[in-house]
Amino acid sequence: MPQTRSKWPAAQHVLEAADRLRVPIANLDTEDLYTAPVADWLDKAALDMAWLAPFREHEGGYRPWRAATRMAHGLLGIPDPDACTTCHTHPRTQKEQP
Repeated sequence: MPQTRSKWPAAQHVLEAADRLRVPIANLDTEDLYTAPVADWLDKAALDMAWLAPFREHEGGYRPWRAATRMAHGLLGIPDPDACTTCHTHPRTQKEQP
């Protein structure tokens, strides 16, 4: 059976955001939950890319991972996704502080 959720620590915020998007909204029927495709995309991004995270700007997966982590941080209300030590685990690729 193929794995459907990432177990990588770098995917934690992305997966939390996907879970939040799947929570039914009071005035919408479950089948009308328009956020489900976004949650599916976040799950896929986490599964496909978290084990490589973080990406450097010149690498092919950088933009999708950056989009996923920024979206996740926005949904979760967590500031500064580009400097998040959970999403970007390698010290050399964390945003340098001035």
